[in-house]
Amino acid sequence: MSVMDLLRGVPSSTSGGGAPDGQTPWHRPLLAGAGTGLASALVVVLPALVAWVASPQSTVPWTDALGVGASLWLLAGGAWLRVGTASVAFVPLLLTAGVVAAACWGALRSSGEAADEGARAGHRWGLLARPLLRSLGLWAGGYAACAALWAAVAAASPVRPQVLGLVLPLVVVPAVAAAVAAARLVARDRALAGPRWRRPDLLPDVVRRAVRPAATGVGALLALGMAVVVLLVALRFGQVRHLHDELATGVVGGVVLTVAQMLCLPNLGLWALSFVGGTGFSVVEGASTTWTGSRSGLMPMVPVLGALPDPGAFPGWLPALALLPVAVGVLVGWRSLRSLALLSTLRTKLLVTGTAVALAAAAVGLLDALAGGSLGSQRLSHLGAPAVPMALALLVELALGAGLVLAWDRWRLRR
Repeated sequence: MSVMDLLRGVPSSTSGGGAPDGQTPWHRPLLAGAGTGLASALVVVLPALVAWVASPQSTVPWTDALGVGASLWLLAGGAWLRVGTASVAFVPLLLTAGVVAAACWGALRSSGEAADEGARAGHRWGLLARPLLRSLGLWAGGYAACAALWAAVAAASPVRPQVLGLVLPLVVVPAVAAAVAAARLVARDRALAGPRWRRPDLLPDVVRRAVRPAATGVGALLALGMAVVVLLVALRFGQVRHLHDELATGVVGGVVLTVAQMLCLPNLGLWALSFVGGTGFSVVEGASTTWTGSRSGLMPMVPVLGALPDPGAFPGWLPALALLPVAVGVLVGWRSLRSLALLSTLRTKLLVTGTAVALAAAAVGLLDALAGGSLGSQRLSHLGAPAVPMALALLVELALGAGLVLAWDRWRLRR
């Protein structure tokens, strides 16, 4: 072992570490990826087991409870489930965000040592430093292997994941986490990036400038929808609590049910956003809520659904709610102009603002598509907001608000 190795605290190939000089042993990122997947899954699996233990009416074995918990974790990763002939495709978006965030954190933490080594190594395929790319690849492999084991556990339970849907939790989630970790590490040390990674023309300049205003718009739209849900729950809390008491879930079951509903808040926010935008939503087949009114139906016993308005016609002023997405469009337009020089051409401002509006509307539509629209079969097979009509309605409303900002900017510069 050399003096420099001693100073760095890095084991050499002769120290029993099993790795060449300056290279992290291959098993470390692999185990770190598997550990990240295990820790993430236990956050969902353990409450399922606790609910099984605390339920005096439970007649299923603990292995089924374990499999159901594994299936719910895979559902959070984007996989759809099947119960008999029924399909469950309602993905709790807040839990999905937690799964992805945990994966990103795990990939970032496990690749720190490789990033330090990468400053002294060449690049692979012109993308990233060799140790970093190797570490991230092994981490993703470990995460995918752990997710595959949970999928095998879930396959033996009554609630089984659909095979095609496993691509998201087994492949897409670790790939996204590795990409995010790589981007964060490259931002800290540009020497880790190869010439292909640093190419400025990977995205057109218009799109790069529009990404942040679009993200602001998506966040504002989701916040708007969730605020509407919280307001309705507060106004009709008595009905919500009545449904909760009717279920007689007990203390532990009640806590699990409450947390599960909170994890679905972004999903419900998308429903509310679709209502505000004018496309409405449905809870079960034959029951819809639009500007014109609410049609009732035999709804599932979910306490938060007690916040829905009573059946009947709504006041004629409700279409004025569309001004709220228009206000978000004003925000997107203002943020788009801030990303440009004051004296940029009108064409540039139109392109950046229009791209930001289109990205924001498309992102909301994709989120709604990811959230799914099925909690079972027959009358529960279609629920939620229509993704494409909602995205198109928001596109028009956001464009109207952003257009007002562009018109004001044009008038201001001509004064």
